[in-house]
Amino acid sequence: MGLAAVLTGGGIVALKATGSPAPGDSAPAASVASHTGPLTSEETREASRIAVGTATGQRPTPQGEKKNTEDENTKGESAKGAEGGEKNAAGGSGAEVLDTRRPPRAKSAAASAPDSEAEVQLYDYASDSLITRLVDLRSGKVVRSSRQHDVQPPPTLAEVRQAVKVILADRRLGDGMRASYRAETKKRLTSPSQLRIQGMSFLGSRAKGVKGAEQVSRCGTHRCVQLFVRIPGGKWIDTSRIVIDLSARRTAVIGL
Repeated sequence: MGLAAVLTGGGIVALKATGSPAPGDSAPAASVASHTGPLTSEETREASRIAVGTATGQRPTPQGEKKNTEDENTKGESAKGAEGGEKNAAGGSGAEVLDTRRPPRAKSAAASAPDSEAEVQLYDYASDSLITRLVDLRSGKVVRSSRQHDVQPPPTLAEVRQAVKVILADRRLGDGMRASYRAETKKRLTSPSQLRIQGMSFLGSRAKGVKGAEQVSRCGTHRCVQLFVRIPGGKWIDTSRIVIDLSARRTAVIGL
């Protein structure tokens, strides 16, 4: 794509829109895990509500929460979950929903038996943990819950939009992204929804031997992403060297 960043005084002050316009103008779908079975839109909303606990403002108490001793071996982290202290990508109450799906049916179950369970995958930014909760849609309860650290599934569209907000809030990079957008559209960039965005998880191990690697050394434990950003109907904005740490809400520029 011939992407190039404009560098001044060791810091990026502008991000150029370069390359040819990409065909089509449809918004990219969030990259999520494969589903084992379809849930209706209503079931998806209800499963997410139960898993996050938005109805009461607190997470429903699971009948038995399984914890990885490597991942949650401190009272402080356990207390966060028990007290409903989980946070989403925007810093709000409740973990970030990544995926909802119908869990695999046991081979012994009758084919006609109703399936009232749903599996919800979430990311808790308060403890940097990936949560998997099995919920019962009829009772509205969490049946089972487990947590893992250092596991980073692909980001959702909501998360990559948060990553754009982090860039726009960065004085080194935000002005450059706005300038690129204005140069292409003659309009102001005020929201991530004005862009076509895709993202992928970034692990610090990928930056081994790269200049600035120490800035992203916590990526993997932290939720970090890289973005592919295009102006609708226009060109790509160079974000190839930018890593956004959503857990710390800061950017790093590597490989200079």
